[in-house]
Amino acid sequence: MERIKDWKSYQKILNKRKNKKNKFVSFIKYTTIIVFIVLLFYGSSVLYFYGKSIFLAANKKVQGTGIRPIVLIKDRLGGKKFSDFDITDVKTIRSLKKHFRYDPPVFKTILNGHYIQKIGSYTIVYTVDPAVQKEAEKVFKKYSVPFGVLAAVNPDTGAVLGFASYSHNKSKSDEISPLISYPPGSLVKIITASAAIESKGFYPSFNISFNGTIYGIDKAYWKQNIGTGSNTISFKQAFAKSCDIAFGKIAGYYVGRKLLTDYFNKFYFNKKIPFILDLHESKAYVPRKFYQLELTGAGFKNVKMTPIQAALIAGSVVNGGKIVKPYIIKEIISSSGKVVYIHKGTKTLSAPITTKTAYILKRMMIATITKGIAHADFYSMSGRYMLPGVIAGGKTGTILADNPQGLYQWFAGFGEMNGKKIALSSLVIENPVWQIEGGGVAEKALFAYFF
Repeated sequence: MERIKDWKSYQKILNKRKNKKNKFVSFIKYTTIIVFIVLLFYGSSVLYFYGKSIFLAANKKVQGTGIRPIVLIKDRLGGKKFSDFDITDVKTIRSLKKHFRYDPPVFKTILNGHYIQKIGSYTIVYTVDPAVQKEAEKVFKKYSVPFGVLAAVNPDTGAVLGFASYSHNKSKSDEISPLISYPPGSLVKIITASAAIESKGFYPSFNISFNGTIYGIDKAYWKQNIGTGSNTISFKQAFAKSCDIAFGKIAGYYVGRKLLTDYFNKFYFNKKIPFILDLHESKAYVPRKFYQLELTGAGFKNVKMTPIQAALIAGSVVNGGKIVKPYIIKEIISSSGKVVYIHKGTKTLSAPITTKTAYILKRMMIATITKGIAHADFYSMSGRYMLPGVIAGGKTGTILADNPQGLYQWFAGFGEMNGKKIALSSLVIENPVWQIEGGGVAEKALFAYFF
């Protein structure tokens, strides 16, 4: 204890101790008051917005989706017509997007040529074409493929016309979807060809030299100089017959890593395509090592693509070179019968190629069917073309992969007749023997759409 020299000094010591104690008590008191005020304000806000949402939901008589009520355009237009709005303009449409994440669209009920689905007190009208959808589902079931998927779009508008998936083993049905990305095999040759045409001046009759067979990945042949080789093949034939070594050389010796990467990005790889459903990103990486670069450009490695994006890429060949934003909801109708949302307009996400390049690709994709690797899927045993009057073209892709495991057999292409167009992709995964390929599924879907 301090020594007390006199009474005044003792009083000073006591006052100092008292002041310290009072400051501490005041700090605790004011802190408690501030915390109380913040909590009171926060609690009042939560109660206010909670009560408001209940009031709005009750007034609109929305049953909800099982997750949360859907509040659509009604009373939110600010004087504008509903047709002026895109679905992304309605913030509370997120509830519908969230619903689809856990409960994907159901295509069963047809009204006026469109699939419809009741969600809460609203009727969703889809863009999906019943003829295309039913045919794809029928083919997958008929041939009992382990896995099958088909995606189709209107190449000019982006309207989704087909959205089918099938798994013979029902417990694995979540492994296959138009929204999931898979190794695309030789579909990548569309990207490599686009880069070669636009940036390196390639034309259909340009010749490429090579040794060995047109298929296979023998490293000794792939690393030869571009000018060497006892065999030659035209650019158009290499595309139509899906010549691996030719496209490996095109990617390695002509296009190169930077340019190929640029064209993947132009075709909207490594980006999120805006869509009401949970559409995965298509991924592409181009390695620096020469042989790995060649393999990537030919479609063997480092790329994954969704069936939806494969259809959009095929569509760019017949719409002037544009990748358009896809949509699957045509309109939404309230319980009173009023149209509260209607899709309007077309949005171009990217223009990766010019109209001239698109025309060259179109001719080469037609050759894939008339003289190339997809000929057997579109012609009968007697040589009869099975889509009379329809101009059809495409690109095949075949690759072994393991998620799910099997032989991936792709087709991405288009059909057009009298101004009516469709772009589509189909994938069949077999393990290991197949009864029908992606091209066979596509041919039947095209027939259903046009006839």
